[in-house]
Amino acid sequence: MKKGLISLVLALASTLVLAAPTADDMVMAAKKDDAATIQEGLKAGFDPNYKDKQGNSLLIHAAANVSAAAADALLKGGADPKMKNRSGDDALNYAALKGSLPIVQSLVARGVPVTRPQGWQPLSYAVIGKQLEVFNFLMDKGADPNGNNPTQVSALMFAAQEGQDEMVDRLLAAGADPTWTRDNESAVDWALKSQNTDIAAKIMKAQAKIGFGRSEVLKAPAASEPEADTQK
Repeated sequence: MKKGLISLVLALASTLVLAAPTADDMVMAAKKDDAATIQEGLKAGFDPNYKDKQGNSLLIHAAANVSAAAADALLKGGADPKMKNRSGDDALNYAALKGSLPIVQSLVARGVPVTRPQGWQPLSYAVIGKQLEVFNFLMDKGADPNGNNPTQVSALMFAAQEGQDEMVDRLLAAGADPTWTRDNESAVDWALKSQNTDIAAKIMKAQAKIGFGRSEVLKAPAASEPEADTQK
């Protein structure tokens, strides 16, 4: 009788030890950079692309919490690096905002674009987060300095507002349009609102140099040449 009871207790303990991590466990592991739990769950068959009620994937949770080891485990376990949440943001956006260069590098290496045809740009997120190291990496990888955001606010306007001199310099050198406006306000206005007068003066010089009539962003696209008839 006693031996049977002991065996039952051991069997129950064994079951508890071997129980696979739950969804809540996996989300918490992604947030806390617990790569071991992530690997355990994936090995037990947990979906690497699981999303919570807000549409956030485990990889997004890892990026938003600067959990580089967890993110690496998820990517190696089959997580989709381009998956977006209900707000239209992916892991690269959150990694750029929080300044997690290892995650940013890993995602870009897996083909996540540094410039999007629509939605928030990772470059702007790096500017808003004042993440110079990530900003420079994205610029090195060819991020468009004039990449458009849903609010029509440019990366240069954000950099001017946040007082990011180095970012402003690099954006202007890369061709960021100093004449771009939103609600009749340019990056100069955004700089002055934050009392960043030196940056405002710098952008005003750039405006005077190119002239509002030659704006690269605001100018109308040139008429395209008619395509040759290849059916003759």
